[in-house]
Amino acid sequence: MAAFQEVFRRSGIDERRSPPGMVVPFGGSNIVALIDPGRKLKVDPNPHALGIKEIDGADTLRRVMQARDTFSEPDIDPQLRAASLPTTFNGDARFFEINGRIKPIGFPGLEVVARSAGRKIEAKLHVVVLPEIKIKVAFRNVMVPGSGGAPAFHAKKPCNEQDELLTMNNIWRPQANIRFERVPSDWLVIDDSQAAVKQDLATATGMKDASLATFPDVIDVEKLKGFFVKHKVQGAHLTIFCVDKVWSNGGPANGSFARSLDLAFISSQRGPNTSAHESGHFLGYYSKSASKPWDSQGHTLETDPKTGKENRAEDIKMLMRGGGAGWKIPFNLVKEFRDFPG
Repeated sequence: MAAFQEVFRRSGIDERRSPPGMVVPFGGSNIVALIDPGRKLKVDPNPHALGIKEIDGADTLRRVMQARDTFSEPDIDPQLRAASLPTTFNGDARFFEINGRIKPIGFPGLEVVARSAGRKIEAKLHVVVLPEIKIKVAFRNVMVPGSGGAPAFHAKKPCNEQDELLTMNNIWRPQANIRFERVPSDWLVIDDSQAAVKQDLATATGMKDASLATFPDVIDVEKLKGFFVKHKVQGAHLTIFCVDKVWSNGGPANGSFARSLDLAFISSQRGPNTSAHESGHFLGYYSKSASKPWDSQGHTLETDPKTGKENRAEDIKMLMRGGGAGWKIPFNLVKEFRDFPG
């Protein structure tokens, strides 16, 4: 049966929807596979909106096998493997590069079709061409007085800004054409022996006696978000604070986004994608849709369309799932993250 399929996972193609959806960066291109038994179908391009050309299958298959080898290694994170291991193609697969250099195309996208010699449509693909959105983000490791009064990391696992940024962009750029740029910032030193700091902590938490205020080991986001607002980095759209433990929504959390304040927290217990996940809540807050599913604590739950029950094999792949972020952003939800006013 003819069908368009993704070649490399997390590349902006969602074959689980009907018809499949594809994100192409404005000014760039993306690759899609066409499963074409008999290899006789013709792909109808729209010369006024897209450039479509068939590319060398042998070279593409070599790259697919290299990706399979990489993500099959035993030390690869299971969630990353589940979301990244490409399919195995046979001789029915053809590969096409779709170029988006002519003009942007919004949702639901332009329909690309594969037709038989008799002009019957055998497969469809919806293509959007999205301009890049740039988000400026700052990371601040929180410091507290340590041995001898010297500043020490609050988190047992401080964050590496470059690593966090690299993972965020590896997820968001190919799937939504959203790029995060780091705003340089200093680590945040909080010395709760200082009277001004005690007063700020007391004000944020509602304590009457400021002399009793101390900076806690566990950051209760709802109680302390007001304290951290004044420590946001100037020029950043989003500031992410790295602390040891986070308490949010009634329990411990890998990370948390403080709604409407443009700040987030990641903990020592975070996964590799926690910053990318919390950035989804940040972007989702600005969604103009009626449902605004990612405002604050919205999360995905992938279900089987036939049974309505959780599809664990798919749910584990999703960036915005609850209980530990995955890597995938479904095509139908990309538009929810692209309303940020800049």
